[in-house]
Parts: sequence; C-alpha cells; structure tokens
Amino acid sequence: MKAIFLKDFGAPDQLVLREIPTPEPGPDDVLVRVESAGICHHDLLHRAGKLPGAPAGVILGHEVSGEIVQTGASVTALTVGDRVVGYQRRFCGTCRDCLRGRQDLCRSLSLPSIDTEGAYAEYIRLPAISAIRIPDNVPYPQAALASCPIGTAMRALVSQAGVQAGDTVLINGASGGLGVHQIQIAKARGAHVIAITGSERKVDFLRDLGAGTVLVSDGQYSRDVWAATAKQGVDVAMENLGFTLPQTLRSMGMGGRVIVLGNVSPADVPVSPGLLIGRRLRIQGSGSATLDEVRQSLALISAGIVRPWIDRIMPFPEAARAHELLEARQVDGRIILSGW
Repeated sequence: MKAIFLKDFGAPDQLVLREIPTPEPGPDDVLVRVESAGICHHDLLHRAGKLPGAPAGVILGHEVSGEIVQTGASVTALTVGDRVVGYQRRFCGTCRDCLRGRQDLCRSLSLPSIDTEGAYAEYIRLPAISAIRIPDNVPYPQAALASCPIGTAMRALVSQAGVQAGDTVLINGASGGLGVHQIQIAKARGAHVIAITGSERKVDFLRDLGAGTVLVSDGQYSRDVWAATAKQGVDVAMENLGFTLPQTLRSMGMGGRVIVLGNVSPADVPVSPGLLIGRRLRIQGSGSATLDEVRQSLALISAGIVRPWIDRIMPFPEAARAHELLEARQVDGRIILSGW
C-alpha cells in the first residue's frame, strides 16, 4: 500500500511517499481503507521531534475515517462495507476505566503513529472496539474530525467545564482545529464566547462561527478580557496553547473553570497560588474523548449543530506541503488528506 512515511525528525520534507506492506488484521481487528485523515498539531510536533518518546520511521496521523474492507475472525459487530471513524487512541476495553466508559483514562492507552500504524496511508488496521459507525449523511472528511478536535472539544466544554447558558467562555487559539469547534459547541449551549486570535484577518471568520467578542492579541490579553467583561472576568476558559496559561488565569472571574488542552510550546509557566485561592479557580487538564463523546460528536455533525471546519482537502502526497501551511499559520481549522 501507499503511505506517507516520517523518514526522520525535522522539516516537512521528511514526510515521503513509500510503498509498504498492507497490514493484516488480527482476530479482533478490522482493516479500513482510509478515505480521509485530518492533520492535527500533534502530528507537527511529532514530525519535528518535539514529542518525548515518539519515534521516527513511522506513519503519522490519528484522525481517520474510511470503509471496512476486511474483518478479523472474532469480529461480529461490524461488517465489510461499514463506514467508520477511528477512535484516536487504542485502549484495552477490559480495565476498570474502560468498563465505566472512560476509555481516555485506560492505563494501556496507546496512540496511532507512536505505538501502532498511523492514518497517512491507504489502509489502517484498527481494533474493532475502536471503530465507530458514521451516520449516513456525514461525509468522510467531516467524520474524520469527530474523534480528535470535536470529541476533545466536547469533553472539555461539556463533561469537564459543564458549560451552560449564560456562561462567558474564553477560547484562545480560536482559529485552530480545537478552537473553531469549541466556539460552535459553546455557542450551541447558550454561552457567550470571547475568542482570542493573533490575526486581524481572522476576526470576521471567528464572528461568523459564533464568537460574540473577538480580541486580537499578541498573547497579552487579560486586560482586554477584563475590560470586555466589565471587570467580571470569564466563567470558563479553554486553554488551547499552554504557554498563555498565566494570561488566561488573570482573565478568570470568581469560581472560574480553566481547562488546559494544549502545550504547543512545551515549557513550564508561572502560576500564582494566591490567584487560584483568591478567585477560587479550578484548573483541569483534558485530552481526547470517550467513545460515547465521539458518538455524540457524530450526532452533532449529523444534525448540523456543529460544522467540522475544513480549510482545504489535499491529496496524501502533498502531506509535506500541508504541514508547511499549518506551521505558517495559513490555515483556519483543519487540513484533510484524501486521495492519492
């Protein structure tokens, strides 16, 4: 099969087209013909060698949708021809956390492209328990985003932060793959969204998505947020970047909830215990989603409540160019790879 192979860590040109053997499904696996694969910022970090423990010499990609072409001998719940999206992690399905529906907490958790084959390929082998059927009215490119950016946004906003009508929600990195879907979900739940962007050209785009307030900032935004909220601060914040956490904390109102999802420039940041105590803040890390939250994400897409925001669709052999565009911040939402 054709695959985009990470030859070595470095620039996007380390992504090269190769012919490799098609994986054989085990008894509990399905073989999926990949129709669409999303490019996550995680992929960029992996390619550049900025993910501790992540190897070179692998196929990247964990956002995938496609059609089952072969099933293992023990698989009964899925059949050849089923349209599926792959859950973004691999989990055991038998531990305490998996059995209570928290697959994201599984101690045996592994990741495509690090522990198993990735999605930048003609075919991908998936455990059958990780393959989720796609509603008939959802196209493959849109479905590919249900697990990572949309499911992750669902977990952070709904399950973790408990966003409800009347809340004010701060979203930084607002035009990225997480941010564009967080805006839509928060808006659908009746919240007022304050979106932070570093680009003036993205203001109208973010407003059209549903942001009630858009602030253009070089990363120092807490004073602007304080002014925009009549010195009340925000109820909930989606910290999609990581290095801006100190600014986000200073933007919070009393009893605020901060959900940290991003670490795009891995480094320690200063946190004031006095600020946390004085404003009674709650900080929580969040990542990925559960199987049920991915199904909910697909239902939101199917109902037209959330629109998977795809900047462009490019053929797999242009994966290196797609990485260049993302690193140059010339993309709103996701790039999807599809077709050879």
